[in-house]
Amino acid sequence: MKKYIMIFFLMISLLLIISDKTYAQTTAEQNMSLNNWKVSLTGKAFPNSNVALKLTLAEKERELQQSVLSRLNKDPKKNYLFSNITAWKTSSTQITIIASNIQKMAILYQTPNSIYYHKPALKQDILYSLNWFHTNIYNEKVSASSPYNWYDLQIGTPISLVNILALMKTDIPAATLQTYLKAIDHFEPATASERTIGTGANRINKGFVITLRGVIGNDQAKINLGAEIVRRVYTPVTSGDGFYADGSFIQHTNTPYTTGYGADVLARSADFYQLLAGTKSFGSFRSLPTMFSYLDNAYLPALYKDEVLDMTRGRGVSLKAVTNEQVAHTIIYDMFTISQKNTNIAYRAKYANIMKSSIISQSLKTDFYKNLTLPQAQAFQAILLNKKIPATYPTRTQNKMMASASQMVDTKPTYVAGISMFSKKVSAFESIGGQNKLGYYTGTGSLYLYNGDEAYEGNYYPTVDMTSLAGTTTDHKTKPITVDNAKYFNPQPWSGGVSDQQNGSATMHYNMKNVTGSTLDARKSWFFLNGRIVALGAGITSKENLNTETIVENRKLLHTNLNTFVVGGQTINLGQTKNITTKWAYLNGASPSQSIGYVFPTATNVTAYKKTKAGNWNTLNIRNRNELVSANYAGITISHGKKPTNKSYGYILLPGKSKQATEAYSKKIDIEIRANNLNQQAVFDKSQNLWIANFRQASTLNGIVAQTRGSIMIRKSATLQKVTLSDPSMEQSKIVFLVPKVAGHKIKSKSPEASVTTQGKNWRIQINTAAKNGKSFSVLFGK
Repeated sequence: MKKYIMIFFLMISLLLIISDKTYAQTTAEQNMSLNNWKVSLTGKAFPNSNVALKLTLAEKERELQQSVLSRLNKDPKKNYLFSNITAWKTSSTQITIIASNIQKMAILYQTPNSIYYHKPALKQDILYSLNWFHTNIYNEKVSASSPYNWYDLQIGTPISLVNILALMKTDIPAATLQTYLKAIDHFEPATASERTIGTGANRINKGFVITLRGVIGNDQAKINLGAEIVRRVYTPVTSGDGFYADGSFIQHTNTPYTTGYGADVLARSADFYQLLAGTKSFGSFRSLPTMFSYLDNAYLPALYKDEVLDMTRGRGVSLKAVTNEQVAHTIIYDMFTISQKNTNIAYRAKYANIMKSSIISQSLKTDFYKNLTLPQAQAFQAILLNKKIPATYPTRTQNKMMASASQMVDTKPTYVAGISMFSKKVSAFESIGGQNKLGYYTGTGSLYLYNGDEAYEGNYYPTVDMTSLAGTTTDHKTKPITVDNAKYFNPQPWSGGVSDQQNGSATMHYNMKNVTGSTLDARKSWFFLNGRIVALGAGITSKENLNTETIVENRKLLHTNLNTFVVGGQTINLGQTKNITTKWAYLNGASPSQSIGYVFPTATNVTAYKKTKAGNWNTLNIRNRNELVSANYAGITISHGKKPTNKSYGYILLPGKSKQATEAYSKKIDIEIRANNLNQQAVFDKSQNLWIANFRQASTLNGIVAQTRGSIMIRKSATLQKVTLSDPSMEQSKIVFLVPKVAGHKIKSKSPEASVTTQGKNWRIQINTAAKNGKSFSVLFGK
């Protein structure tokens, strides 16, 4: 009997093996995948009458001729392939650049409208370059543990190589192709469990390389391996790298990177959709549709029209060659590509509208298409010409606390504001390989306000003075970066916020000890209301004999003459700096929505200026050229003096307010500051009947009893009272508040983690915060 059972299971096993083999891509499916990918790289043929696309293509052809073909060396006596890239034996970055150059050649060789399309001479140059590259640089004999950087060997170079092989497969002899594929296999993981695969963007990049390699070689096992490797990228995490439930994306364990490394995840996800469209192999990537929720939860909040929030780019902001606009255009394109694979018509329409309205203003510029890839240009043009898609940017109102990134994003119909903080788990900034050398203050309370005035574009970063970023309290101290990829943590545990999705407050108690070595210590809170942002600071203390100040504003001007700057009724002209005691200030914008009002609830002595600032891109990042640049700025600072003790401040930003409205608001403010001290910071918004408070210690304020540390919002209407609570410290297992009962009210709904009991005349609200993730919880009371 046992003998027959063994035979039965053997037969089943054989059937499964046969089933696996029949699941491998057919020749038709392989050709479909390769054609899909070719189109994603080269675009489609277009009429010569299409001037915009011709401009895009002409720019690529000019670049290929000047930067690649004119420098191609075919003299075997010289040990380099391109005359300007000769240090490849000691620089793995140059290896990646060489591979990228060959890829540029292959793309234009296969681009239908290009002057290089199927040119025999270019084909020979590509095949020669591939052979030279394999023989001299990238083959299975090269040690995987060589002195080269792992990124270039495992990601940067092979991504270009698989693209080249996909484009040139029919022109490469089968045996030679297998040799090239073996070289890629040599550097890539053989199983999904290898520890060296990495996380997040690194993991998905490797997974894509292996998948495309599998398609090229018609190897279903490699395609399946790629699917298994990338599966973990989409699984939400609670620590380390990856996507968090609150919308954060973290890379390198401690750095927010939604539009940095997260852009790679987005791009590769779009690539998978394009590569495998219409094939059975797509079924192996069952986790890929998770990206639909990440578009809404992670990427969309980090976008404002054709700009991304720089606080989500990490060290990428310091690299001149990759502009915010370029990142935004790529992200918009990838978001659109993914969204159109959704079966929900409304979902597809939403992202088509976002894409069109985001780029429509920029598309009017003569050079709009110049820096796009041809596939991007074609997709953008098709959307712009589609009259069925609305061109008006959708109005959104959302407040989002991403506690895992120590960031809050406040989206309103005419602007997006972001606050970037640091914590015991989130580093203030990241510097690797001489990149982002002056990023100290970017995560210590920087307030970013996007309203379409391009304040953060162009030469902002080299000229702004990186120790004077808007929103920060600074003594301008820095220190040399002596350790690559060091962590700059907040020694204080209080860094987070509370949000009811419409409004919210970000709050931070911090010390600069681990960032700049300074003794500067402060408690700060930002309250994001409708059309108003309240900034409070207290407990500002330092032993440093340095001028400590809070930067209310330090904004780059796009139209200096048009950007009239008025402080307390006095116009500040370019080149002027004045000390003024005032209750209001105003910066005129090119359009009403780009104007900004500033109000000080208590008359405050400020230093106001409008001046030209100069800087050098190379001081930020050694990869930038030594290039002096300048830009004009308008700024407001509040001085706390040297060695300050328990100093404080308060001001209100009014995005989109006119000069008249700002001055009028300063005389009749609808926000009451209820507390601004070492332990409490709170405001009451009379226009919304909304009270928000951050309690750093158990205490009482306005009848609300905080029995633990925590943050709380109370929003009242005629019939409802919504209480929203959180633990910004992310250290407590529970938080407890007593809230006075309202006659006739009962519990209508609550978060599962909330328990509500009666204590005297109060509701006792206890929240289970054992997850320690900084999440906001709510209880709704009503009649």
